[in-house]
This record gives sequence, C-alpha cells and structure tokens, in this order.
Amino acid sequence: MPGLVEARSPLEIQYVVSLSHSLLATASLVCAAPRFEGLADRLWAVRNQVPVDLLSELCLLITFPGSYQRFTSELIGRLPAGATGMDYPRFRAHLDAMPAIHYQFLALRALARGADDPPAPSQLADLPAQPEAWSAYLQRIESKVAPEIVAGLLADAEQLKQRTITALDRFWHEVYQAEFEATRPLMERSVLYHRAQPQSSAFEDIFLAVTGRLVPNGVGELLPAMTGILFVPSYYVGPYVAYAHAGQEMVLFYNCRSTPAGPWVSDGTSLYPPLKALADETRLQIVALLQGGEMYAQEIVDRLQISQPAVSRHLNLMAAAGILRVRPDGNAKYYSVNGELLLWLADRLRARV
Repeated sequence: MPGLVEARSPLEIQYVVSLSHSLLATASLVCAAPRFEGLADRLWAVRNQVPVDLLSELCLLITFPGSYQRFTSELIGRLPAGATGMDYPRFRAHLDAMPAIHYQFLALRALARGADDPPAPSQLADLPAQPEAWSAYLQRIESKVAPEIVAGLLADAEQLKQRTITALDRFWHEVYQAEFEATRPLMERSVLYHRAQPQSSAFEDIFLAVTGRLVPNGVGELLPAMTGILFVPSYYVGPYVAYAHAGQEMVLFYNCRSTPAGPWVSDGTSLYPPLKALADETRLQIVALLQGGEMYAQEIVDRLQISQPAVSRHLNLMAAAGILRVRPDGNAKYYSVNGELLLWLADRLRARV
C-alpha cells in the first residue's frame, strides 16, 4: 500500500494597510536605520523628526534584547484579532489593557530569541543575579545595552509597561501620525494592486512577486508551521523584508514603493523608486549588461569585477524597484531587465516634458 501523507492546507494570504503593525515596525526601523544600508531616505527624515530624548528612549526599549526587531515582534505577536482595523485609540487601549507581567514575559521571550539554545524564561529571569553569566549572555545575543539597565527593565514590569506605552504614544503623536497619513495613499494602492493579481499556489512565487526576492532562510524555516501570511506595505524597508510571527500567522513588511505602476498608480510618487534605482553608475552598467539577455548573479560579478556583496546590493535594489526581474533556478538567481517598466517610465517622463 502506498504511503499516506497528510495534505498541507493552502496558506491564507492577505494584503492590508495596518496602523498598529506599521507603527511598531516603523519605530523599529527608525532605531535600525544606522545599521542597514539601502533603507528609504524618507526613513532618515522621519528619524530626524524624533526628539533626541524620545529617540534615545525608543531605541533603548526596542534594542535591549540585542536586535532591533525582537521586542516589537513580540508586541506585534500579541496584537488581537482584528488588529489590522485598529485606529490609534484602540491600539493604545490594547497596550493599556495588557497586564504589566505580559510586558515582562515578552521581554524575556525577546531576550531568549537571540540565543541558539535559549534558556527558559524562568532561567533568564534569575540570570541577572549572576553578573558574570548575565553579562556573558547579553554579549552572546549581541545586546549593546548595559547589563544593569536590561536587568532593571526586567525587574520592574510596571515600569517597562509604562515606559513602552509612553514612548510609542509620543512617537505616534509627535512624529508618526502625520507620516502615516502622508504615506497611506501609496500603501493602499500597493495593497489594491497585489489583491488584484492572480495568486499562485506556491508561496515562493507570491513572495517573489511581492518583494522581488527569494524567500530568506528565516522566513523559510518558519513557513511549515504557518497557516496565514499577512503582507503589510512599508514605505521604508527598501530592498529588505521585515517579518514577525505569532502562533501560526506571519506578518511580512514589504516595500510598497516597488509596486509596479498601474491605473491606480498614476501620480509622481510611482516614478521615484525606479528612477532612484537607476541613479547610479554601477546599476546603469548592470542594466546595459542585461540588454544582451538574462544573466545569473556570478556572471554579473565577473563582468563588473567588483565584490559579490556590492553587486547583490545593487541587484536587490533594482529588483525591489521593479527594474529587474528575478528568476530562481536551483541555487542560482537569473536577472533580466523589466522592459515593460522601462517603457512605462519613459512614457511617463515624456508626458511630463
């Protein structure tokens, strides 16, 4: 008798603009900006609007577990059903309603996520009483925050809760509220575009269509346990993809500025991503090389005689902007010029002359 295998249910894919998810993700990216190349220039403009004292507090609360997204990922994971439809008062009410001990538990989970063999939360809670072991653990998870400060945050759950809420509340009212409304139209157009596209049954194809990239290892490792994927547009991530997960749902933040132009994307903002991607001598050389046909990444490296990481950054930026198409084949990625987008770009520029 042939072996029987339980069929995997198809993933539920959603595209949605979400204030609560975007607020938490943007706060994280503001803190991460100095550590990553290629993030949107507008993110730096947002960061520069944040008062110095708030930026210091926000980055402390977000990066104490050693990576900019761990604590906010835990907060995203605790958002209730229907969170994508929350306005800010409902989001703030949710933060207020969470018991202080939950913030402490999420902080412990965030600290544990940085380790290959993470200790149990109860073990982590006891570790600050052993200064040498505590300091060694924080170094192991690459936390840049002083051990005594991290210990202080963990020791006082009510303080952690109130400081987190206050920092996010100030970030919303002093900076992000106006920014969210300013970027909402492009995010909504991106969601409309992706909802209108035929959906492949393979997540890898959907991910490539939305992000211009292959599925990264971190996402791929979690995928078998997921039943739902929530794609949330971001104005700031550039060629990167940020993700968080809770239970069987994963949230993926993708670059909404790379959405191909369509009937609902007709204003000048849609010109910016491809024009910026082309505004570089090396990237123009790559486009010229690809006029002769499809090439895989190592071929481009060999022809340009520059480092593989540098070429990868250029290719990722152009793929994210829609200038290039990417075709995976085994372990290789083949690149070709998106002629339709370049023709559209030329038409739009001629129309503005």
